[in-house]
Amino acid sequence: MKHLLFCMFFMSFLGLYAQEASIHGVITDEKSQPVPYAAVTLKGLSKGAMADENGIYKVINVEAGSYTLQFTGVGYTKVTRQITLDANEMLEVNVSLETDLESLSEVVITSNRVRETLDEVPSSVSVVSAQQIESLGQTSTNIADVLIEIPGIALSTNQTSNTGQTLRGRKMLVLIDGIPQSTPLRNGNRDINTIDPNSIERIEVIKGATAIYGNGADGGIVNYITKKTNSNKKIESTTVLGSSGALKTIDKTVGANISQTFSGKLNKLGYVVNGTFRQTGVNRDANGEVVSPYYGIGETDQYSLFGKLNYQIAEKHKVEFMYNYFSSNQNSDYVAQVGEYGVTPSIGVLGEDLAVDQGNRYNHNAQLTYDFMNIFGDTDFKLNLYTQDFRTVYGYSVSFYDPDLGYDGGQSSIISTKMGARFNFNTPYQYGEVSGNVLYGLDVLNDVTAQELIDGRPWVPETDMTNLAPYAQLKTMYKDFVLKAGIRFENILVDIPDYTTLTRYNAGATSPSSGGVAVEGGELEYNATTFNVGLRYNKFQMFKPFVSFSQSFSIADLGRTLRSATENTVSQINSDAVIANNYEIGFNSRIGQTNFSGAYFISTSKFGATYSELPSGVFAIDRQPERVYGFEFAADTRLTNTLNLGGSVSYTEGKLDTENNGDYNTYMNSDRIPPFKGVAYLTYNWANKLNARLSYIYSGNRDHFEANTNGDYSYGQGPINAFSLVNVSTSYQMTPTTKIGLGIENLLNEDYYNLLSQFAARDNDYIKANGARFNLSLTVKL
Repeated sequence: MKHLLFCMFFMSFLGLYAQEASIHGVITDEKSQPVPYAAVTLKGLSKGAMADENGIYKVINVEAGSYTLQFTGVGYTKVTRQITLDANEMLEVNVSLETDLESLSEVVITSNRVRETLDEVPSSVSVVSAQQIESLGQTSTNIADVLIEIPGIALSTNQTSNTGQTLRGRKMLVLIDGIPQSTPLRNGNRDINTIDPNSIERIEVIKGATAIYGNGADGGIVNYITKKTNSNKKIESTTVLGSSGALKTIDKTVGANISQTFSGKLNKLGYVVNGTFRQTGVNRDANGEVVSPYYGIGETDQYSLFGKLNYQIAEKHKVEFMYNYFSSNQNSDYVAQVGEYGVTPSIGVLGEDLAVDQGNRYNHNAQLTYDFMNIFGDTDFKLNLYTQDFRTVYGYSVSFYDPDLGYDGGQSSIISTKMGARFNFNTPYQYGEVSGNVLYGLDVLNDVTAQELIDGRPWVPETDMTNLAPYAQLKTMYKDFVLKAGIRFENILVDIPDYTTLTRYNAGATSPSSGGVAVEGGELEYNATTFNVGLRYNKFQMFKPFVSFSQSFSIADLGRTLRSATENTVSQINSDAVIANNYEIGFNSRIGQTNFSGAYFISTSKFGATYSELPSGVFAIDRQPERVYGFEFAADTRLTNTLNLGGSVSYTEGKLDTENNGDYNTYMNSDRIPPFKGVAYLTYNWANKLNARLSYIYSGNRDHFEANTNGDYSYGQGPINAFSLVNVSTSYQMTPTTKIGLGIENLLNEDYYNLLSQFAARDNDYIKANGARFNLSLTVKL
């Protein structure tokens, strides 16, 4: 062993002095700002590099000769340079990349824990760049609306709830810098709208079942990557002032926002700090009627505070700290006037709401990241320590009527606190033409979640989950093939105290209709092993196919099961976990100036997680086997130097095996399965001064269910009628430091109901969508 170590050391030592030529430089944009994490490749060779966060790159050990250098970055056009290297030369090549808002070329993602290009990922991935967030956010400042053009993601609800906004027909795990925002122990459907767009640098979406971040990613992952400093100045200031309102009837609809960002670098310390305040006005539909405030996002006060510090301790040591606070609460002068489903919409009328403000009270996220490059050999180490503290408050409901305690109703609230650690090792390897890396480590997570009423009555007991999960992921690249395979071992222990289910009364009743069950607590244990394997072939630019299999692990809303328990002990409750199996085949292509991508997928699970409404009005979770399937296709082409045309289509369908006999003969509800979605857009960019984007969104029909003898539909089974929307956003760079923007949502003032309003089939939810709205902004950057 000693001789082997000596030989390895000696060969490494010789390698240091036998290096060939090298290439280095800085990659910037048209404003001379660094382009972080741009990819540099030598065309025809499996050699290259990735720029750091300052746009600095270095390619070493290059033999003398002539080469074509290729530079690519997220949201930028590709640049090539012809070079000639002499032996032992250290050649400097600096390049400037031009912004390309709709570029679908080589994309760098980090949602897989390490930085990878799209060509290294054998699965469907969508990345929303900073430029795209700015453009889409000019139409709507609600982050849920920024996601709606991504293939596979259902349309948003225009409410605080993201019920029905699924990813490929299953729930998605929402993250902020890898910190889970979802509350799987009691799914409150409030995880998408938990951050302000001004805090986000980009959004990464990995589609299909995955377990890489643990519990809850049956449909995939949405990871909000927060901003970091891209400035070499000591201080840089960006101020954004904005106003929004309705175009049909502007009265009481005008809102305002202000956002201030400071960023810069002080020697080895980089920083970015942002504070944002938004106050929205009344929302009105296409006819100028006030939209019902029921779970609404109108008349809200939103506060956001974000900060990130990174410090280069030494050449191989770096530490980063991130904190993000977000709060959004409704303070409405209106109350809901409930309509009749299918006949008249619920609207808002002036009145006094005796309930406390609803919305996301607070969402605190903090994370400390430590990077140790070459901790041993070529192995890199990353440690993440994180915490999340979240509380959301729901609207007032008479369903919490309790005459014995003197309550006419009540409001529920979900409280969730998470603390976690990730120990991540990344070891590269190369044997001849075979190269790759092994990613391995351990995830530790503690999640404590409860649901209680504002008046103090417990509804879901404080559920304490501890999750330990070792994992390993192998990536192997040989010529034009990329093979990935991984394994993860879930070890979850959920501790549930003794509790009594909440007593419920029907309106006016003097005796309970449900609840009052004394349940003996205990521990629930979940152990599972999940796998993934995928293969990608990258030889031909015009067709890069991939095929993959992946699994996810999730607990099917345990809190809803606990609060509706009819058994006397936790051990008798049906709480089996959901393991989803995702099979996918897809491709990426580039022909000339046109990019294509497509995928077909099938997702199956032995146990389901579909809600059904019982005759008593209480919701239960159906545990029948599920099969979800569908396809996605996207294209983007450069028509001229200033015009881009693109679009996508998404189709998802799902069925249940209600008899557990292998015959999937029952359609799944529309709160899980959205209708067909089509998106088309045209972008214009003139001299990087004038930018415009016109988009068309089509949502199809879905009508698989029959009404009962009274003409009523069960929850999730209401018929969905098609509708279409046109949005437009523009911005103009008036001076090097000043830019104005104007966006219009629902440009043609379409009169329609959101998906939730249609499939819920309930009077309270039968609410029309927003009519035409404007969003005006002024940005000053110094």
